Amino acid sequence: MASSKNIQFYAGVGLLGFGFVVLVATAGIVYNDYNDASKILSKVDSSMTTLLAGDKFDSAKPAISLTDDNVAAAQADLVALKAQQDALRTAIAGEPENQIDSKFAGIANELGTQISESVSRWRREAIAKDIRLPRDEICFGFRRYIRNPGTQPPRLLKEVDRQRQIIGWLFTSLIESRSAGTPLLLQSIDREPIETYPGASTIAGDGQGQAFSVDTPDAATLASKPQPDEFILSGHSFRRPGLVGSFAFQVRFAGKTDTLRVFLNTIQSSRKPFVVSAVEINVPSAEVIREINDGASKPLGGAPAATPGFGGPSSSVNFGAIAPNGAANSPTDTTDKRAERVLVVKDTVSEYTVHLEYIFPVAATVNAAGAGTK
Repeated sequence: MASSKNIQFYAGVGLLGFGFVVLVATAGIVYNDYNDASKILSKVDSSMTTLLAGDKFDSAKPAISLTDDNVAAAQADLVALKAQQDALRTAIAGEPENQIDSKFAGIANELGTQISESVSRWRREAIAKDIRLPRDEICFGFRRYIRNPGTQPPRLLKEVDRQRQIIGWLFTSLIESRSAGTPLLLQSIDREPIETYPGASTIAGDGQGQAFSVDTPDAATLASKPQPDEFILSGHSFRRPGLVGSFAFQVRFAGKTDTLRVFLNTIQSSRKPFVVSAVEINVPSAEVIREINDGASKPLGGAPAATPGFGGPSSSVNFGAIAPNGAANSPTDTTDKRAERVLVVKDTVSEYTVHLEYIFPVAATVNAAGAGTK
């Protein structure tokens, strides 16, 4: 009996000892958690004290603190910033009547038909107005669809239709910029193919550029080989991710300087959101001269015509009034000297490439649900 009592006694003592150890360990854990919580609370108190006391950014000005007045001022600044952003978007887009929008709501086949009809109409209008076209008929940026009947833009239908309308406006503006009887060879109106590279199908928007934002593609990301009337925009661009989007075009033609001048002035005076980024001028090749002279009543390859004021019957400047020795010539001498004048300015053409972008504001970021965040 004594032995069993000793066993019970020692078991009880051992149980109490185990319980004590467990209690001490638990207390240590609780203390550590309490200590960590205390440190966090201390940091929070320190941060709140800093916010309430304010932070000095400039020793000459009072500290900026989290007071009701400062919060109200910050909210007012945010409202003013949003108003400024809206004003900038309006300035970029231009007045509604000057914008080129698309109301297309059909399917891809219908847009393909509209593109074909537009290209045919532009060709007929050019011929009717004696505008020279290359022997390899231009397709105004839509060669991939015109040369492959039955194909249609696979996506971004409203955006592609908007490009079609912009090209139509550029075509009309160019042919109306030519003076009567002035030669004009319309080589091409090229476009950047927004619908042919990866990522285009994931873009959300209302089809009018309001949520359209695509990074400029490059040769490595194009899903298909570019056509002769397509190009990859490189170098300077007016696009700004999340702020400003654009459609890029190139208008290539051969003609006189006054045609280029009137064309650029027409773009500027239209108040449409176009930005001309560059104008390239080159001497026309022999092939261009042949194409521009095809069917012309006065070919440009022969002797240049006289320019008013520089010889010929229309000259109004009397360069022969002074003899070589400084003495005044007689009327007879003046007439003889006129016949010997050499033409200074030639009646010739140049090749032009006008690089431009149609810009538009990009709306607020589109989330996964497709709704714009504000």
